[in-house]
Amino acid sequence: MIGYKVRKKYFRHRMNMLFEIIAILIAQKTSEMRTALPLLALVLLFACQQKQPASTVASSFNLDSVKAHIVKMNQSYSQRFLTNDSVFYVERYCTDAEVLAPNATAIKGRDSIRKYFYADGNNTDATIELPTGNIYGSENLVVEEGNYNFPDGKGGSIDRGKFIALWKNEGGKWKLYREIWNTDIAIPVK
Repeated sequence: MIGYKVRKKYFRHRMNMLFEIIAILIAQKTSEMRTALPLLALVLLFACQQKQPASTVASSFNLDSVKAHIVKMNQSYSQRFLTNDSVFYVERYCTDAEVLAPNATAIKGRDSIRKYFYADGNNTDATIELPTGNIYGSENLVVEEGNYNFPDGKGGSIDRGKFIALWKNEGGKWKLYREIWNTDIAIPVK
């Protein structure tokens, strides 16, 4: 994505080129000038309408604070198995969030995601470990790559694997936009 300062510099360069063309046409005083001048005036009119930065998110984006927010959210990740509270999911998932779970169709929307993780209270014993992985991105989207582990309480794992989570700013708060994961545990061959 081109930054605002780069766009502004590019805009100035294009405007200088247009003014040079107009100066050449005026100096020629030809019929081409009379035809081209109204067209150039329209181009200038639209070119001069600079767009302001898309949002204040871009100007206030700080990856370190987003990372800290993601780490904090991951500390309470296990709560999604324990709660059937829709507010919990509103605070953590975008309105158009999707969970791309293995062996399932895409789970779309907060309510469906809540039902999937809560599973009618059947997952209340589930705990998950999410060590901090790679987090990178921009004001539009932040990517989190990491590993997960569901400990079995006996030193082993019920499941462990890797995941990618996409975070998007919605209403001034970074929330999960997409989640996908897969296991590192091999499926037994029959």
